[in-house]
Amino acid sequence: MMRIIEEHECICGKCLFNSKNTELVAWGKKTKFILINNGNKIVNGFIVDDCLLKLRIREEKCDYLFLIEEVRIAYFIECKGSDILKAVNQLNSTLDILSSDLLEYTLKAKIIPTKVYAPDMLTNNYKKLRARLNGNLETKNIVCTETI
Repeated sequence: MMRIIEEHECICGKCLFNSKNTELVAWGKKTKFILINNGNKIVNGFIVDDCLLKLRIREEKCDYLFLIEEVRIAYFIECKGSDILKAVNQLNSTLDILSSDLLEYTLKAKIIPTKVYAPDMLTNNYKKLRARLNGNLETKNIVCTETI
């Protein structure tokens, strides 16, 4: 596991360690990301902004991080209102902080807003984040489901 993750002591009581739950949910105020774990894989789930990186007060951070250990996939999740460009900044900042610890992982990001404005997804910042993630960036309105 990674240094930041190894050193993490959950203070929120909501982080998951070595979970094999069949469904893991990341909640926003009106949005949610659902990770369906049909493969009985080991998943570590972290509340990023309010727990894992809480002490990094100067940086913007995304909401959640799910690590699927057997297949080495990291999902960065940002549940948002309608400000997709702010979500892009939060994801980029979190990637900057954690990417060196996730070298063995395929990085994926999900933005789940209450409203999708297509022009926001045509901006250079959005396109750069998509390129940084090798195309593994998805924006889906209100509910996003991923099966592993």
